[in-house]
Amino acid sequence: MTPRFKPGGRRGISYIFSVMLMTLVISSLAAGVLLWGMGVVNQSQGAYAVIFEKKIERVKERLVIEDVRFELSASPQKIHIYVRNVGAIPLTVDHVYIDHTMVSLGEPLKLGIKEGNYIDLNSPIPLEEGETYLITVATTRGKTLTGYWTA
Repeated sequence: MTPRFKPGGRRGISYIFSVMLMTLVISSLAAGVLLWGMGVVNQSQGAYAVIFEKKIERVKERLVIEDVRFELSASPQKIHIYVRNVGAIPLTVDHVYIDHTMVSLGEPLKLGIKEGNYIDLNSPIPLEEGETYLITVATTRGKTLTGYWTA
């Protein structure tokens, strides 16, 4: 009877070598996938950082309407709105809404920290004495302040 395997054969060594070779191939492929995934995550984080920064700036904006005056006898009727920046960053007011009707300011009003100024605009709707109007002031970052004022 002849033995099935020769005592000095290389069958065991080639098996170990093939397992090591496959482990090396799989490890290198896994490293490539890992590096690709880390790049995708870094790109996503960069995009989200810009979005979060804008949202944080919007939260830092604080605006107060201190006074509203109506000129009903003038033609066209006028509205004077005194706004003050009480937030932590400078802001720019670019739109005002009177009863949901948008009035675009010719030149946006820029306010530094703790600064205030009047917004003078022609009324987009007919005003009546004793009536209450919804006034909304909007900044370029999207922050809005709304209040009801009586003419």
